[in-house]
Amino acid sequence: MRLLLAPALVLALALVLPGCGSKDTDEAAAPQPVTVTETETVTETETEPETLPAEPEVRCSTAGLRQTLPEQSLPPEVDEVRKRVFAATVACDYETLEQIALEEGAGFTFSYGGGTSAAEHWRMLEESGAEEPMRILAAILTLPYTRNESGSYAWPTAYQEAPSEADWQALVAAGISTQEEVDSMKAGGSGYLGYRTAITADGDWQFFVAGD
Repeated sequence: MRLLLAPALVLALALVLPGCGSKDTDEAAAPQPVTVTETETVTETETEPETLPAEPEVRCSTAGLRQTLPEQSLPPEVDEVRKRVFAATVACDYETLEQIALEEGAGFTFSYGGGTSAAEHWRMLEESGAEEPMRILAAILTLPYTRNESGSYAWPTAYQEAPSEADWQALVAAGISTQEEVDSMKAGGSGYLGYRTAITADGDWQFFVAGD
């Protein structure tokens, strides 16, 4: 009995052991999957912003002016126009000044000579260096006002029938007229003939002119 069982046991082990070893061998020998990762590099090209040609800078005698417009007791319509004129003057904006001058009609006076455009007249004087109307207009609007013969609000106070000595000296202090020019106008008896301006009570800018 013992001699018969031994061969049977050997045969059973022979059948089982090769199966177990074969499974481990197959698993060890099986190829592993390979993962390939592709990296794509994208280079962005920065687009330079379009550069527009700069507009030519407009300069006049108010360039760099450090002057503020003091408040004055004026009707709202007059006050608004005064402030708009001052702002355009400081900005050397001849076209806006002409637009304000013509808002209520074509009766604006800017010269006793030739010319049909106030903007071109002022630009010509400024660019030629002959006069400084923009600086003077800004300056006289900072001075006290008076009322002229038609009841309009006018600057400077020397522009009246009988200006006082203080009115004359205010022109010199503001750089509107020299002392020699003031003395000449006083001696001539013609009154103030320098630059002056006026706005009607309803806000119509009437003139900015010098001479007679």
